[in-house]
Amino acid sequence: MTTEPETDQDPNLTQGAWIGWLQIAAIAGVIVIAALITWRLSAGGGASEGNGAQRPPTPVHVIQPEAAEHQVTVSITGTVAATALVDLTPQVGGRIVEVAANARAGAAFDAGDVLFRIDPRDYEVAVTRARAALADADAALEQAEADAEIARREWEAVYPGRDITPLAAREPQLAAARARRLAAEADLAQARLNLERTEVAFPFPGRIVDSRLEAGLLAGAGQPYGSVYDFNTLEIVAPIAPSDLARLGDTTQLTAQVRLEGASRRFSASIAREGAQLDARTRFIDLFLDPGPARTALRPGQFAEISISGPVLENVFILPAEAVAGLNQVRIVEGGVIAERRVEVLDRSRGAVIAAPFDAGSGVIISPVPEGGVGREAEILAAAGGAAR
Repeated sequence: MTTEPETDQDPNLTQGAWIGWLQIAAIAGVIVIAALITWRLSAGGGASEGNGAQRPPTPVHVIQPEAAEHQVTVSITGTVAATALVDLTPQVGGRIVEVAANARAGAAFDAGDVLFRIDPRDYEVAVTRARAALADADAALEQAEADAEIARREWEAVYPGRDITPLAAREPQLAAARARRLAAEADLAQARLNLERTEVAFPFPGRIVDSRLEAGLLAGAGQPYGSVYDFNTLEIVAPIAPSDLARLGDTTQLTAQVRLEGASRRFSASIAREGAQLDARTRFIDLFLDPGPARTALRPGQFAEISISGPVLENVFILPAEAVAGLNQVRIVEGGVIAERRVEVLDRSRGAVIAAPFDAGSGVIISPVPEGGVGREAEILAAAGGAAR
C-alpha cells in the first residue's frame, strides 16, 4: 500500500502571513506620510522666513507727548492718636463731695474747669494752724531781734570802740528765729497749696477718656480714678513707604488734606515731623501731622484719608500707563519702524507715568505690540495729543 505525499498547506498559516505583511505595509505608509508632512512644513517655514520682509506692517495707536507740569501727590491713610494719656489723680486724699458733669467719660472740658472737689475742711484747719505757727514765729523773731539790740547797746557801753562778738550780738539766736519763721512760712504755703488741690482741674483743654469718680468716694492721694487727654497732644500718625517719602522731598514745608472716616469735608494739616526709624515689620516710616484748629473734633483711633501735595515737576512727559512696558521702557515709531526706548520715570500717579523728556519719534505706542514686534514696520492708525493728567 502506497501513501500519497501532502501537497496542501494549512489555511490558518496562510492567512496569518498575509496579515503580517499588511501590518508592515501600513507602518511603512505612516512613516512615509509623516516624512512628507514634515518636509512640507519645513519647506513652508523656510519660505515664510525668507519672505519676512514682505510681512504686512503692524498696526499701532500712538500719542505724541507734550511737555507739561506735574504735581507730585501721595495718598496715604493714618490714625488719630494722643501722644499720652494723663491720669485723673488727686494730689491730696479725702472724701469726694462734688463731681462735675464734664467729669464723665467722653465729656470735654476747658482749661481750669474744676472736675471734682474733695472735702476741704481738714485742709482749711491745716491752713489756720500754719497761719498761727507763722504768727508765733514772727513774734519769736521780733523778740530775738530786740534781745540782740539790747545786747549790742550793753556791749558798746562796757567795751566802747571794740567790735562785738557774734555770741554777744546773739547772732545764733537770731539765725534760729529766722529759720523757724521761714519754716512756718513754708508750712503755710504748703497748707494753702493742699487746700487748692482739693479742687481738681487741668491747665489744658481736653476730653475724659474714662472716669470712676463718684460723690462720697474716699479718694487716696496719688491714686488714679480715670484718664484724660490734652487736645493739644492729638496728632495724626500716617505710615508711608520710603519711596513715597522720597517723592515728596522736604516735608517740613508741606501741608496735607485730611478727611476723617465718615466725614465729607476735608481740612488742612501740617507735617510736624517724620519718624525716627522704619517699622521692622512693614518697612514703613511714620509721618506725624498737626491737625491745627480741627483737633478738638478728633478722637483717638479715628482713621484718616490723607493727600499730600509735593513738588511741581516742570517740563515732563505725562504718559498713560499702557504706554510703558515693564518698569521704564516705551515703544515708539521711529523711521516707520517699531523701536524700544528706555525712559527715566520720575513719578507714577492715577494711571499715568511721568517721565523725563525723550525723543518720541513719530509717536509713543499705546496699543499692544505683538511678541517680536520690535523692528517691524508700523502702520499708525491714530495719533493723539499727550495723555491727560
